[in-house]
Amino acid sequence: MSEAEADLARSGLDRLASVNLNLLVPLLAVLEERSVTRAAERVGLTQSAMSHAVGRMRRLFDDDLLVRQGNGATLTPRALELIAPLRAVLQ
Repeated sequence: MSEAEADLARSGLDRLASVNLNLLVPLLAVLEERSVTRAAERVGLTQSAMSHAVGRMRRLFDDDLLVRQGNGATLTPRALELIAPLRAVLQ
């Protein structure tokens, strides 16, 4: 098992085996952009479709992932843990 695979297993991404893996790209986009609208534009989804994807990801990880704060959004600690393993897997 590679280091990236081990990181994924530790982060809980291994649960994605039973989930649509097409959520990985939108997940990384929303974590990097910290905006559902900008992430949707980046990956070519409508804002509504990205919102639904974020909802599925929140249920999957049992975490809010992205929390509105003032005019912007902030990532939860869990979301911050997911960025590096996602980048590694999606490269």
